[in-house]
Amino acid sequence: MIALNDNLDIIKLNKKAWDNAAEIYNKEFHGKVYTLFNYFCENLPKQGYILDLGSGTGLPYSKLLIEKGFRVLGIDFSTEMIKLARKNVPEAKFEEMSMTELNYKEEFDGIFSSYSMLLLNPQLFKKTAKRIVQALKKGGIFYLCLNGPWVDGVDLDKDVIIKFKGENMYSRPYSKDEILNIFSPLGMNLLKFEKEIITSEIWGKENMNTYIFIRE
Repeated sequence: MIALNDNLDIIKLNKKAWDNAAEIYNKEFHGKVYTLFNYFCENLPKQGYILDLGSGTGLPYSKLLIEKGFRVLGIDFSTEMIKLARKNVPEAKFEEMSMTELNYKEEFDGIFSSYSMLLLNPQLFKKTAKRIVQALKKGGIFYLCLNGPWVDGVDLDKDVIIKFKGENMYSRPYSKDEILNIFSPLGMNLLKFEKEIITSEIWGKENMNTYIFIRE
């Protein structure tokens, strides 16, 4: 881990990291389908419109959502990731955009975020959460998967820069209390929550938390 510079632009830092690592990531890692994905899909309307938030290469989730009959818009701030996603999943639509700049109003039946929002610091996370809720239709479903702390209740105000494929990248875990304190006041009700310890060759051992919310 590397100490965080307070003046660092983490969006710029992470975009550079993913642009540089995109080809390697696409070859080596297509992702495992994690817990509650099927539950998310089962609670969506047929042929619903889904936003894949931080869609990366489009694999596996944009592709799986298309295969299940949904219409999919994937957004990612990485130019190179978007190029790969358009090749990997031509049936979906992909746009280069930071999730912090979402500007939709009640457009999506579901929004899906798998390990993308942990790239945001708390200030950007809260800003993006408001935009996510605004983009969901009433009754819309939000899938959120990210790392939680290893010990519940610890002080998480410790931002770090990690190394991924030789690239510096900002990442931060969020506790269940933090997530609920952000989304509940925005009119999001928690339908399901699951916690799982996962291990991968790329990321090592992680404490994965998955949430399914519905917009009031």
